[in-house]
Amino acid sequence: MTAAQRVAAPWLPMAATAVLWGSAFTAIQFALPDYAPASIALLRIAVTVVLLVPCLVLGRIGPLRRQDALRMAAFGLTGMTAYQVLLCAGEESVDAGTAAMLIAASPVFTTALGMAFLGDRPGRRGLAGLGVALGGALLVAVTSGGGSGSVVGALMVLAAAATQATSFALQKPLLKTYSGAECVFYGSLFGLIPLLPMAPGAVADVAAADPHRTAAVLWLGLGCTALAFWTWSRTLRATSASTASLVLYAVPVAALALDAVLLGNVPARSAVLGGLLVLAGVAVATIRRAAPAPVARPDAAESVAPPERELVAGGRR
Repeated sequence: MTAAQRVAAPWLPMAATAVLWGSAFTAIQFALPDYAPASIALLRIAVTVVLLVPCLVLGRIGPLRRQDALRMAAFGLTGMTAYQVLLCAGEESVDAGTAAMLIAASPVFTTALGMAFLGDRPGRRGLAGLGVALGGALLVAVTSGGGSGSVVGALMVLAAAATQATSFALQKPLLKTYSGAECVFYGSLFGLIPLLPMAPGAVADVAAADPHRTAAVLWLGLGCTALAFWTWSRTLRATSASTASLVLYAVPVAALALDAVLLGNVPARSAVLGGLLVLAGVAVATIRRAAPAPVARPDAAESVAPPERELVAGGRR
């Protein structure tokens, strides 16, 4: 491989990951006319579990230790069950691009949780970023009723972002022992359990749905989770964590483009402005949090999970 190829190599899996994660928002909205939100969540998680079973059989996924079961269950209930159901329900009245911009505020909630429970100190710059991003998210939520959905739906998507952030906080200690694939597998198993009572409704939805909408649901598990996990892993192997984290900012852009091209949805200008504020605030807060720790405080590096740790195991959108 030439030097030029080595430089270009990480951008291919990065672009693929952004498109795959961004396509999840469009796939959810496309499937919603024929599927209930709980049915989409159940089927997406079930497909993910089925796809990862061979990894378990081949020994690529190790056993779950009893002492970690409670935390893993909490991770699954927040990051899988609550996140998926809230996002799907929110997208019933919020377009995919707007939902992606709101979910982009998830790192802000992660920062807030770190401040509240882990003693993180983001500093003035981090707090400023937090305020800007929250202001942008509120602008998107308040103006989303102007042609791109309801305020209630936008608030549900924001709640999904908050549950995702909670799952990241719960997941952080687990990543010292388990791989990203193991967290996804066991988290999905626990996340699937509360949705099992919805299985008859999901089966009925599959029987009555348009095949194209069923394909969109299958794509959520196959493309937006399993394939995206593979491209993200390739990204991490090819470049640094700071460069790889740029995928976070590309996901809303990909979602907006796919939503406009495939579904013809264009969010209001004020919502786009709010989304830009969210991304700007997250960038400021993330740069502050990702700064190297002073030599005199070697423990500070443990206060925040590296971006790749959070994203590898949270490889679903």
